Amino acid sequence: MKKICACSLAFLMIFATMTPSVFAEGMKEFGASLLLPTTGQAMNGQIGSTKTKIMAGIEVAAVTTTILLATLTTGGIFWAGLGPLIANHAWSAADAFKTARSNKNDPYIQQQLSSAQRTLDMSRQNRFDRESDIRQRILKAGEQS
Repeated sequence: MKKICACSLAFLMIFATMTPSVFAEGMKEFGASLLLPTTGQAMNGQIGSTKTKIMAGIEVAAVTTTILLATLTTGGIFWAGLGPLIANHAWSAADAFKTARSNKNDPYIQQQLSSAQRTLDMSRQNRFDRESDIRQRILKAGEQS
């Protein structure tokens, strides 16, 4: 069984590295929300939405329930709190992934991204111009002395 799991994991990793375009869009948001629900939604610009508030509430309630059940009872009853916790992480990650993928086709968001990219490119060019100007001044000062 361990060999099958190891082989399937290796195949998945090879497949994921060979086709990055299939997995790239939305995976950052997916991973963030899988670790901590609502972070992927925040990355997608949905921090104040109702579903994000519901996810945060479920997270707090599930963590509290899991801690209380694990410390106050014996046996496997803490799974009653751990189940909703896992489900909330999965829901948040799937929603963040889906939203990030759908934002790719939104013209308003694309306009904002292209505007931000132009600003970044202009800033980089200005920085390069300043650095080359400083280099020329240093060389000129070295020649004069």
